[in-house]
Amino acid sequence: MMAEKLNIDPLEFRRMNSLKPGQSDSTGFVARQWTFPELCDAIKPHYEQAQKEAAIFNKKSEAVKRGFGIAAHSFGVGTRGDIGELAVEMDRDNGIKIYGAIADPGEGNDTMLTQIAAHVLDIPLEKIRLYTRDTDKTVPSGPAAGSRITYLLGGALVKACGQLKKAMEETRTRTYDGLVKAGKPVRYAVINKIEGPSQFDTNGQGKGFESQVHNIQMDEIEVNTDTGDVKVIKVTATVDAGTIINPKSFEGQIEGGIDQGIGFALRENYIQGKTNDLKASKFPTFTTACDIEIITLETPRLNGPLGATGIGELTMCSTAPAVTNAIYDACGARICHLPATPDKITAVLASRKQVSQIEPAG
Repeated sequence: MMAEKLNIDPLEFRRMNSLKPGQSDSTGFVARQWTFPELCDAIKPHYEQAQKEAAIFNKKSEAVKRGFGIAAHSFGVGTRGDIGELAVEMDRDNGIKIYGAIADPGEGNDTMLTQIAAHVLDIPLEKIRLYTRDTDKTVPSGPAAGSRITYLLGGALVKACGQLKKAMEETRTRTYDGLVKAGKPVRYAVINKIEGPSQFDTNGQGKGFESQVHNIQMDEIEVNTDTGDVKVIKVTATVDAGTIINPKSFEGQIEGGIDQGIGFALRENYIQGKTNDLKASKFPTFTTACDIEIITLETPRLNGPLGATGIGELTMCSTAPAVTNAIYDACGARICHLPATPDKITAVLASRKQVSQIEPAG
């Protein structure tokens, strides 16, 4: 909306106002890495193509209009003062056990832990055993939330595996018996702590997060100006989450978040006492899914495990504003209260039509 008032291209407006490495945010945090401008470069050809296609479509169509909108988001990962504890242990058959209170409610944490350990220690995936659900053998490490698990506990795993790897290199053995014979431990525990206070000072200043993940998203939609119905045609998401540990898990997070965000933008409306199940809440289904293209940059994070950072929370944040910006671009209806239902869109279009029909005084 500000870009429109200033007559500046929306994508260029975001690039102009992006934080840059060496600059501080509103809380005084000085960014060492900030790759958002590079994401603007990555999405620009798709952005320009969407402009051309919308213009061609709208010349041929009267009731149904096509539009596109962009929205951006940078999300902090690794809260200052956060702590995660984890241990690795070599078995008698030279396999590796990982002990950590790490839930996997669909995020892919089990896969992440297995891949990191196998990669750092250079052993087959099938030789990794997870003990992540047994509280008798683990210590509390916080929730599987806040995009913290890969960054914090994955980071702890890299350090623990690094210690075991160092012991194997020093003893020139890769076996349980060899380590025991050399007098080396077969178990290595690590407490991974993100340095700094966990709270801001009285002036709202402080280092909130150690790492960030960045995204800019473009949504292409069609609006039936007679009925107010909106159809999302395609979503293009550019993301830099550092090194990607597992491409399929990464894609699943992005696609799931976008689908969730479209439902949030267009349909979902919880009403207490009336919304009692998924059907009533108009939860997204395969019938409402759209084409999704993901463009990735992999800028290794300075403190991330193998250069990775978190991804989960980021994935739906840009969707709703991108959808509402696309609706406005298509038909001129600015929706500021979600969901952007057909009745809201037709009401705005009707009021705009009434205003345009009023003849100027004098």
